[in-house]
Amino acid sequence: MSRKDDRTLSSALGGGESVGRLKKAMRSVMKKSNDVVGKMLDQLTSIQACKDAALTGDDDIRLLAICRLGEYGADAFEALDIALNDDNPSVRSIAAGMLASSEDKGAIEILKPYLSDNNETVRDAVKFSLNWLEERATEKNHGTPIPEKWENPAQILLDTDAIPLKTSDTVVVVSTYNATPESLEFGITVENQSEELIHEVSIKVLLYPNEGLKPVEPLAQMIETIEPGGSESIIFGFDVINECVEGEFVSSVHFIDSKGEDIAAISGNIFVRSVFEQFEPLEITPEEILSLKSELKKWNREHSLAVEAKELFDILKDLFLNWNLYTIQSECTEKENMFMGVVSGMAKGRITDMKLAVTLTVVGRIDDDLLKLRIDVLCEDPEILHTVASVLFEKIQEELGVIEID
Repeated sequence: MSRKDDRTLSSALGGGESVGRLKKAMRSVMKKSNDVVGKMLDQLTSIQACKDAALTGDDDIRLLAICRLGEYGADAFEALDIALNDDNPSVRSIAAGMLASSEDKGAIEILKPYLSDNNETVRDAVKFSLNWLEERATEKNHGTPIPEKWENPAQILLDTDAIPLKTSDTVVVVSTYNATPESLEFGITVENQSEELIHEVSIKVLLYPNEGLKPVEPLAQMIETIEPGGSESIIFGFDVINECVEGEFVSSVHFIDSKGEDIAAISGNIFVRSVFEQFEPLEITPEEILSLKSELKKWNREHSLAVEAKELFDILKDLFLNWNLYTIQSECTEKENMFMGVVSGMAKGRITDMKLAVTLTVVGRIDDDLLKLRIDVLCEDPEILHTVASVLFEKIQEELGVIEID
C-alpha cells in the first residue's frame, strides 16, 4: 500500500534557509497588534485591492497582499509575476511560494526566468517552487471566476424570477466599460455562437461601484431575439458622483432556448477604475503649491525599472498630458554620468474640486537600463492616495510594455 503524502507546501518548506528568512520577514507583520493587522487586512478585500497593495504598499502591506493573492489562483499570476521583480527579496520569495501553492502548471513558465535572480534566497525559493510544481501541479480550468462574497447578497434575491438550472457554453458574454469626464458606460455584448435562435435575452446589472456611480437608466434590459451567429449589445449609463471610481460590475444574462428552457450565460464580472478622467488640469505656480502642501495628505514610494532614465523621463512628460495634470515642473540634469529628471503637476476634481498633486522623479546612470522611479502623491482625500499611485505605476508599466492590457 502506498503511503499518503500529506505534506503541505509550508510544512515542506519549513526547514530551509529561504523559509527561515521568509518567516523572519513575515514576523514583522505578525508582531503588530491585532488591530493593526486587522486594519491592514481590511484594505485587501478584493483581488484588485491586493494587486494595488502589492505594487504600492509598504513592505508589510506588500507581504500580506502577496499572501492574499495566492488565494486567487491563476487570476493573480500577472500580479505575482510583477512581484517577482520587487526590490525586497522577501517579497520575491513569497511570490514564488504563492505561485507554487496554486499547484497550477501555468505557474511553471512564470517562475523559470527567475532562477537567475541576483539573490540566493530568492533563487532557492524559485527552485523549490518549481520542483514542487513539477511533482504536484495539474492543468487548471481558467474560466471566468464567480465571486465568492457579495457586497449585498440579498440584492440577488430581490428578483422573483426562477434561477436557471442550466448554463450555456455557446452564448458568450463580453463586458467592457468606457469612462469619460463625469460619466461611465458599462457595455455588455451577447454573442450567440449556437446554431439556434435565442429569445428573451435578459441582461441585468447586479452590482456596481455605487460609491462612485449613479445609474441614469434601469439596470435591467431585454433583447427580444438573437440570430444564430449574431450578437447584440446593451449599454448602461452611469453618472460619476466621486472623483475616484473603483470596483466591480457583476451582471447576469438569461435567455430562452429553442426548447423553451430558461438558460444562463456565463457573464462573470469586470473590474472598473476611473480616476484621472474625473480630474482637470489646475494651473498653479510652484510657490502656490508649496503653501498647499501642509493641507494635503502625502504618500510616496520608489520603484526599480529596467529602462534608461532619459527614455522614461520623455515618456512621463507625455503621460502627464493624458493624466489631466497641469505641468508645474519638467526639468532634467546630467552630471558625472548620472541623469536626474523631475516632472510634477497639479489637478483638481471635476466634482468636489479636491486638489491632487503628483511628482515623479527619475534617477539613473546614463546609458544604463536600470533606474529608480520615485512617485509622490499629495491629495486632500487620503482614501485615494494608493489608488492614484497604483494607476500611475500601472500606466507607466503599460507604456514600457511590462504588462499588457487586453
